[in-house]
Amino acid sequence: MGETKKQKQLHLAGFIFSGRATQAWRHPEIDAHQSLDVDYYIEYAQLAEKAKFDTLFLADGASLHLEDVEKHYWSISTFEPVTLFSAIAARTKHIGLVYTASVTDNEPTHVARQLASLDHISHGRAGWNVVTTPGPGTDNLGISKQETFDSAAKYKRARSFLNIVRALCDSFEEDALVRDKKTGIYADLSKIHPLHVDDGLYKIDSPLRIERPPQGHPVIAQAGTSPEGVAFGGSSADLIYCANYSIKDGQETFRKLKAAAVAAGRKPEHLVILTGVAVIWGPTQEVAERRLKELTELWPIEAAVQNLGIDFGAANLDDPFPDHYDIGGIRSSGRAAAIASFARDNKLTIRQTAERCSIGLGHRPLVGTTQSIADDLQAWLEAEATDGFAVIQPRLIDGLRDFTEHIVPELVRRGLFRTEYEGKTLRENLGIPKPENIYSRKKVAS
Repeated sequence: MGETKKQKQLHLAGFIFSGRATQAWRHPEIDAHQSLDVDYYIEYAQLAEKAKFDTLFLADGASLHLEDVEKHYWSISTFEPVTLFSAIAARTKHIGLVYTASVTDNEPTHVARQLASLDHISHGRAGWNVVTTPGPGTDNLGISKQETFDSAAKYKRARSFLNIVRALCDSFEEDALVRDKKTGIYADLSKIHPLHVDDGLYKIDSPLRIERPPQGHPVIAQAGTSPEGVAFGGSSADLIYCANYSIKDGQETFRKLKAAAVAAGRKPEHLVILTGVAVIWGPTQEVAERRLKELTELWPIEAAVQNLGIDFGAANLDDPFPDHYDIGGIRSSGRAAAIASFARDNKLTIRQTAERCSIGLGHRPLVGTTQSIADDLQAWLEAEATDGFAVIQPRLIDGLRDFTEHIVPELVRRGLFRTEYEGKTLRENLGIPKPENIYSRKKVAS
């Protein structure tokens, strides 16, 4: 008799700041100051960790455009991610800490040192979501406006930036710091390697000033599902966040990304795909739908439409969702396509699409009871439409509490989710191996 096939289990990430445009702060039961309350974030992280989530995910962007619609957003004043996650790291032990930093708004040496420091502070739980979105530092870095609209140029920069960050993390071989009290030798300088790069984008001639992180390289996340994004993520990412509204679309994305990983010489299981889902739970479907309605009614329609990341021009909001639209060149084309497919399949107007989709950062809303939500998540996993979910909470920490108290126990009962963390680092919990130091590999090869 053959071996029984092991039940595949879900991976779960929790969006710790569920949407820059969220209007949940207006709800009478929610503290509007939570976006700048470190204790709130720590409580959120501890709640997700108690439920054994793989990681937290913090979406971020350094830009602040004072357009009129911004007056509605509580994210007009937010923490810098590494500072916040360092505070959370001190109050948690297992949960991953993945944050966003754009390659068009930072320098590789700065990002590498921040990531390596956070990985040490957290004992191996740091991750970086690599994005190409331009921010306020773009002009200071000499990046042309034309490049920010050129997909090929953006991903060329992203590859160079990521390769440099990884190489910098390898500056110290694993045994470079001997710390010999008798001889007074703290470091074996022959095992600390300067990086020499001059590729037309970056010029670097020094090692990173911190020893190799516990994970070797922090976990790399990416969210692009355009052809360029699939190729980049398949070859380079450990985690992929994606937006899909149907199992069929999820399966197509899943196959493309896994194939891209295999084409890059990787094992497909070493690329973990997480699909965004905005969950609203209720003890009955009626209560869940009422909670959804309470939230959508808080949204000014202009904020809801903008949060889709789609430019509808002068279209009437009560017109059917258009066949053609614009994303302005810098928004997520994959997410826009997923929203458009959902709207057309359900014959929604622009207004209805905005009301339904904006509560979850443009990701699929899932509104229901313990059984219906667990059934849905299980169906996606078993259909190989995803490896897990990036769980967005339109009701913020109250929504996370609902999810951890009702949905997670049901997933555990079905054998679909862990009861304990498998390892100490984020890589270990994701089932992704620690990369070998490039200089150790070179020595073995020679």
